Amino acid sequence: MTHSTTRGRLARLGLIGLAAGLALTGCSTVGTTAGGDSTGAADDGTFTVGFATGGQPDADWQQLQGDVAQGLAEQRGWDFVELSNDNSEATATKNADIFIQKGVDVVMMFNGQPSANPVIAKKYEAAGIPVVTFDIAQPGWYFVGVDNAAAGTEGGTSLGELAKEKWDCKVDLVISAEGTAAGQINTWRTGNARDAVKKTCPDIPEGNYVSYEADGNLTTSLANAPGVFAAHPDAKNILVVGLNDQAVVGALQAATQLGRDGSIMGWGQDGGLITGDNVDPNLVGSVMYFLEGYPASAFEIADEIEAGNAPAVKDTGDDAAVSVQPCPVTAEEAASIPAIEDRVSQLADAPKGSTEYDLFCKA
Repeated sequence: MTHSTTRGRLARLGLIGLAAGLALTGCSTVGTTAGGDSTGAADDGTFTVGFATGGQPDADWQQLQGDVAQGLAEQRGWDFVELSNDNSEATATKNADIFIQKGVDVVMMFNGQPSANPVIAKKYEAAGIPVVTFDIAQPGWYFVGVDNAAAGTEGGTSLGELAKEKWDCKVDLVISAEGTAAGQINTWRTGNARDAVKKTCPDIPEGNYVSYEADGNLTTSLANAPGVFAAHPDAKNILVVGLNDQAVVGALQAATQLGRDGSIMGWGQDGGLITGDNVDPNLVGSVMYFLEGYPASAFEIADEIEAGNAPAVKDTGDDAAVSVQPCPVTAEEAASIPAIEDRVSQLADAPKGSTEYDLFCKA
C-alpha cells in the first residue's frame, strides 16, 4: 500500500485531523515490503515508529491498525516504518532486524506466532529499543490488550448460558478450535471458554469435548474442522469456542458445507467477524476487543518515550501498560455496533480519553 493510498483511507476514516491543533510536520513514511526489501532515506534523527502488523489473511483489523498508527505518527511529525509479520515466525524475526537497521525509536507489533518473541526480545534489548505488544505478552515489552483469561471465561459463560436456554444443556459436542502457537493466550481464551461451558453446563459428558488445530486462521480452521465432524457423525447440538473469531467461523463454515449446521452455535474471541454485513448466522456472539483502536493506546506510551519520560514497563495482562476491557456481545447486540471503519471514524470525533468500549459496548 502506498503512502498516498493510505492517506486516502485515513482521510475517509476521519483520522487526518484526529488530534486537532497538532501541526502536521512532514512525516516521512518509510515503506518496506513484506519480504524485507527496504526503501526510503536514512535516519535523519526524527523520532521513528516501527509498526509490525500481524499479516494474517481475512483480518482487516490488522491492516487498519497500521493505517491508524500511520495517521497518528503523521499528526506528531514522526517517521513511520510499517512491515507485515505475515503470520510467520521467520518474517517477524527478520522484521526485527530491519527495524533495528532503520534505527527506530520504538516498535509496536502484533505477532500471531509468539514463539519467535523471546528471540526477537533479545534483539531489541541489545539495541535498546522499547516494544509495545498487542494482546500477546512478552516479558520486558509494554502490554496493550485485553485480559485474555477474563475474555475466555466471559465468552464461554455466555455460550453455555445460551446452550442452557435453548437446549437445556443437552449438548452432543463441544468443539475447541485451538491456536496452539499462541501458547498461554490460547489456553486462556480457548481453555477458559471450554471450562466456562463446563461450569455452566456441568452434565455434558467429558467425551463430548474435542479439540482440533485451527491456528487462529479461517482457512486453516475450515480445512481441519471436517475431520472433527466426520469423527462424530451423530452429534446434533454442537457448540464451538476458539482462539478468535476466524478459528470459530472456520468450524461453522465447515459445518454448513457438510450439512451439519442445523443446530450449532459458536462464540468467538476478538470481535473481528461479528460486525458488518456478512456475519455467519451461527456465530451467535463474540468477545469484542476493538482491536483497531490499540494504536491510540500505544502512541500514548510512545509520547512519553519520545519526551524522555518512558513509563515503567508493565508486561502482563494482570499488570498491563494499557488494559482493554473485553466486551462480550451477542450477534443481535453486535448488529447495532458500527462496522470497523465507522468505529474508527467515530472515535476520531469523540472527546479525548474516550474508548471504543465507552462508545460502542452494548450502547
